[in-house]
Amino acid sequence: MSALPARADIRPPRMITDMGGAVVSIPQDNGPIADLWYAHNEITIMLGGGGRIAVSAESPADSPWLFHFFPALKRAHTGVRPDTASAEDLLARHIALVFVSSRAKAEELRGAGLPALSAEYATQADLLRSLDMTAQALGTDEAARTAALFHQKMAEALSLLQTRLATLPEQNRPRVLHIARLDPLQVDGSNTLVDAWITAAGGRNAATVSGNHRPVSAEQILVWNPDIVIVDASAGALPATSPLTALPALQTGRWWRNPRGIFAWDRYGCEDLLQLYWAATRLHSELFADINIRTVAHSFYQTFFHVSLTDDEMTRILSGTLPAPHTPDDTRKIKGQNL
Repeated sequence: MSALPARADIRPPRMITDMGGAVVSIPQDNGPIADLWYAHNEITIMLGGGGRIAVSAESPADSPWLFHFFPALKRAHTGVRPDTASAEDLLARHIALVFVSSRAKAEELRGAGLPALSAEYATQADLLRSLDMTAQALGTDEAARTAALFHQKMAEALSLLQTRLATLPEQNRPRVLHIARLDPLQVDGSNTLVDAWITAAGGRNAATVSGNHRPVSAEQILVWNPDIVIVDASAGALPATSPLTALPALQTGRWWRNPRGIFAWDRYGCEDLLQLYWAATRLHSELFADINIRTVAHSFYQTFFHVSLTDDEMTRILSGTLPAPHTPDDTRKIKGQNL
């Protein structure tokens, strides 16, 4: 008996190399996605895959701006812990593509029969590699075009900063400490994306530790005595009894709250592009006086998320505060919302 001919409407799977180097077979049926890395959800949405997200590590409490601009995500199964996500549950939901933040978790899920990709990155170069991998996995012309445009805009930003800061003396580059959490105290050191944007924006990382969310004492921060402190918008409040209240940077108004939008600008999402401009204009306002961060951010969200920010939304994002409640006549749509 001769073999049955292949159906003409069934396309072969895409073979995608993930950030861990594994080559993974991804079906081309555009089925449901499980995005199990907090920072990666906005990348999937930016590339037009938001309507496919059926399971998400994100939750309205953790990322209120994400759900403010993309309320369709509330229909997904949200708040799934990346480290304890159940392969059985994902299989039962017929998940066709999984994004995770570690090679080990990707291997575990692939072992259970799920097409899982490790999307993790720690540098700006690898951010772009992960973006390209995601666009290939989504497999649409829109995803490819958006990824290419993001490459262009990132190159323009880095080139601008490098050109204007090229002759800046080392002693004029402020020592910047980035605080990830205030209670318990955690900072971001070298070999991180945080360190990359501090350096690119004309600063020097005051922390002499390596890695993200490194525990540190207030006494050590006082010894470092940074010129500027930038605090993650979700870091919490500085306790009134903290020894850091004596820090000169705090007493002289050089203690700044970082903006936070769809994801944290200062961490591992695509809003790292905005963080470069924001940090440069704050650290060296005289060199970037012609750049209005509100204008840059408005263009970014319009271009990459099809969202036109109101003045109030822009102010809230730049100050790292929560969105106002949706009004009944708010009919704006974010990219991929109605897919």
